[in-house]
Amino acid sequence: MNFLFTLMSICLLWQPYSAQDSTLKVEISSIRKAQGKLWIAIYRPGEKFGGDNPDMHKIVPVNSMKNKILEFNLPEGTYAIAIFHDVNNNEELDKNLVGIPKEPYGFSNNFKPRFSAPQFKDCSFELPAQGKQISIELNN
Repeated sequence: MNFLFTLMSICLLWQPYSAQDSTLKVEISSIRKAQGKLWIAIYRPGEKFGGDNPDMHKIVPVNSMKNKILEFNLPEGTYAIAIFHDVNNNEELDKNLVGIPKEPYGFSNNFKPRFSAPQFKDCSFELPAQGKQISIELNN
């Protein structure tokens, strides 16, 4: 019995090390209406930034105009975030005839696009092992 316990202990010590997740806190500000939902998408390098099916996302109801702070547990690495406020709850970012968003949106690094949609590199940031907090202001 003692031999079995010792063998199990050795096997547990030899398991491959797996990195712990870091905590990413995202503060979202400039919420102008207490209705609808916030759609938060987190992208990694190589994913289509701004694409419809990000690996990591959250949908959060908006019941007040106070800043929202959301937490994500992610492995350390490089990420970029895109957010939009679906004010009318139709599950899509409404745009005008020329493709400019009619609903509030924002990106990590508070990147403000001028003439075209942003690239991953414009919005990317590093999440270190000890975690990080970022702020994103919605464009209204």
